[in-house]
Amino acid sequence: MSPCATSRWVSSALTGWAQGAVYGLLTWLFAGVCLAAPDLPRFREQVISKAVKFGYQLVAVDLNGDGKKDLLAVAERDTEVAWFENPTWERHVLATNVPRPLNAACYDIDGDGIPEVVLAYRFETRPEESVGNVVLLTHGKDVRQPWTQREIDRAPTAHRVRWIDPEGNGKKVLLLGPMVGQRFPPVEGDPVPIYLYRPGQWQRETISTEPRGILHAINPVNWDGTAPQQLLTASYAGIHRLEFLHGKWVATLLARGDPRPWPLCGSSEVRLGHLGAQRILAAIEPWHGNQVVVYLPDGEQWKRIVIEDGMNNGHALAVGDLDGDGRDEIVCGFRGKGCQLSIYQAQDTNGEHWRKTVLDDGIAAVDCVIEDFNGDGKPDIACIGASTGNLKLYVNLGKGASINNIYKLTETCDLLLSYGFYSANSG
Repeated sequence: MSPCATSRWVSSALTGWAQGAVYGLLTWLFAGVCLAAPDLPRFREQVISKAVKFGYQLVAVDLNGDGKKDLLAVAERDTEVAWFENPTWERHVLATNVPRPLNAACYDIDGDGIPEVVLAYRFETRPEESVGNVVLLTHGKDVRQPWTQREIDRAPTAHRVRWIDPEGNGKKVLLLGPMVGQRFPPVEGDPVPIYLYRPGQWQRETISTEPRGILHAINPVNWDGTAPQQLLTASYAGIHRLEFLHGKWVATLLARGDPRPWPLCGSSEVRLGHLGAQRILAAIEPWHGNQVVVYLPDGEQWKRIVIEDGMNNGHALAVGDLDGDGRDEIVCGFRGKGCQLSIYQAQDTNGEHWRKTVLDDGIAAVDCVIEDFNGDGKPDIACIGASTGNLKLYVNLGKGASINNIYKLTETCDLLLSYGFYSANSG
């Protein structure tokens, strides 16, 4: 009988102090198996919701002005969008009558301390079937009541919305990335536009048609640490960096992604990270792919290293320094059969070798964020599930947390075993 099977048998057979005593013994007996990662923090799992209607996106944002990051959850099979208020995680409805919602982006346009929300809904993969409503949501006197909607545009297959400060002047503009250009499935070489909207005007401008096939990610970053932001994109054409230079948008190809022929090519998600002073890129490849990929600078090029090739429909990706050592970890998950959310940690100075730790195998990870949700100075992880319909928070307890203070007795063994180690190539 496995340790966790044993723990479940004990849970059903014993009660009270006897159960606690046996759980303490089991924890001690299996500590060597379960806690093989002394250099990673421990996390306490907290279920925020079990009723998400096929989750898709998660945004960490302060929606009530109290200084705490709340969670805005977008579920693609719902007709409303809700947010969960930190720290009670009470659910509030943000928008109603928004079928097939897919993506949201938050920015305080009017400077009142509460961000406005741009939401894209009525998404379908085929342009001829997709309305692609894009609306601006504005709060009233009570932010916990549904917000007012104002339509900005209709862009078929509207897939990603993000705010960016391309000039570094503190004035952000909205970017929108459709999933495809004129057709789905795309034909090799089909361009995909990226649109820009200026608050107040809301007129569509096209800033690039460099992505190809399927555009899956547009991700604003501070590439060189200065005020202007740049944009990383992931598409069938690979990873591009877009920046606003001398009055125009310039695209630079960083990496072609998965080298296989169309359509198993390119990239699906991309994030910028750092190992100390060294810049790295983390990616999921190809589209909804099986690979977690790290790109390391190699002169003027980028060296591609596959650190995972066993995902099924990879989708969730975040990068952050979870253990406070100045080196980012990669959090990545997939929503297909055998779903998992895992942490990847660099095992050498240059980032050539990585170790995988499974954080959770009970969530069809479709999106995740890294943020300090409880204000203790340690970054936590939040993740939303697709087919599993759940929303979870993984509270960072640090490296030195006592096991007896981490887990409820009825969860001790199961949660500890979720930290078993696997080689980066084992899947």
